[in-house]
Amino acid sequence: MRSTQLTAQEVLSVFRRRRRLLVFPVFLVTTLCVLGAFILPRKYESSTTIMVQRDEVLNPLVSFTMAVTTASEDRLRTFNEIIYSRATVQILIDSLKLDQDIQEETEEDRQELIKKIRESIQTARPGPSSFRIAYLDTEPVRARSAVQLLADHFIKTVLQVENKRNELAVQFFEKKLEELRQKFEASQSEMVALLRSRISDMPTESRSISGHIEEVDGYVGALDERVKMYQRELTTLQSFPGLLETEQGKQALFDLQRKDLPHVGDLRPLVSRYDELSRRYTVQYPEMRKVKKQIIDLLAIMRSSVETEIAKQRKQRWEFESRRSNLIDDLKRVSVTQQVDKERESNVGIYQGLYDEMKIKLEQARTARDLGRGGGEQFIIIDPPIVPTDPSKPNRLLIISAGLVLGAFLGVLSVVTAEIIDTRIRSPRDVSSYKKRIIAYIPDGRAG
Repeated sequence: MRSTQLTAQEVLSVFRRRRRLLVFPVFLVTTLCVLGAFILPRKYESSTTIMVQRDEVLNPLVSFTMAVTTASEDRLRTFNEIIYSRATVQILIDSLKLDQDIQEETEEDRQELIKKIRESIQTARPGPSSFRIAYLDTEPVRARSAVQLLADHFIKTVLQVENKRNELAVQFFEKKLEELRQKFEASQSEMVALLRSRISDMPTESRSISGHIEEVDGYVGALDERVKMYQRELTTLQSFPGLLETEQGKQALFDLQRKDLPHVGDLRPLVSRYDELSRRYTVQYPEMRKVKKQIIDLLAIMRSSVETEIAKQRKQRWEFESRRSNLIDDLKRVSVTQQVDKERESNVGIYQGLYDEMKIKLEQARTARDLGRGGGEQFIIIDPPIVPTDPSKPNRLLIISAGLVLGAFLGVLSVVTAEIIDTRIRSPRDVSSYKKRIIAYIPDGRAG
């Protein structure tokens, strides 16, 4: 075995002798890297950074502490799931026409295309309340468009989920409030009936209060009917504009113009004009499109006005309910018969407390729903996407430098390997490694 202790002169001698093995890998690998750096398609990267403001509208279904903790995190928890989902990638394919190069599209081709597009998407969370989306493409304009589509789709999806959650919360509290209202009013009615059964023992003041209670009950009933009517029409208004071009939608428009609703007077001439034009022209006719847009805008205004009216009617109803409760308390105070059924009185107090608390919860849920509809303003674009001017891939300088380093490493490795497996004797050191005595030296023919 050869000794591993080599002098610098011997090392240089080895590299001079094996210089071809040293130079060839460097030349080969560097040449391949240079060709690859100039042959690989140039890709441009566009990106955007969006900050999510803390949600000031808390979910009334959870505790205050939990709501504050999870308000903003909920929006970014499913960030990657939305961005890399099949539906999102399909939107990119359809919007940017990324599948136009596929002649006969098969399921395997589509899966491969989806995988390729997912690899071109890059996401990051620079901070707890911000996210970054980047996209690589051979066309800079398409890269910017893809980033914009991804950001818009993410914001739209998050807002849809939140609005749906808020709407379900409102429906839940409305249902619970209606149940408690019925129980509360039933317990009140039982108590009032008990007091009225002793009307003969009541003084004149008590009889007057009883009459006021009946009057308030009449107002409450009228408000209930009006709210129910508004809710039915609100459901119809919410079905537009998607229902507008169907026969069912046209019939709903004719029904709406006969209702006692805000701005219905402005709707009648537009519906008549729309019906007249629809008999003669298609929906692509300019005048048809104009009238259709006017109807859609007016229906949106009517929808907002009806929601305001419903809120106003409910507020009036709650005022009448409070007045009725006060009248019942007065009736109990001035009644000659003070021994009212204690169990019924307790039920009234319990249901009234639950009912009042549920009204507060419902108002919180409605506030969350109404403010959540404008939640898009809570997404602030810090770094809007732009059309990149310089390609980000391939990095030619990095590839060529890496080729030089790799070639040099392979060259040194080749020299060392060749020297290890070479069994020829070239110096006295090689002879001594075999533990044999040196008999003579043969000159190599060079001078000196």
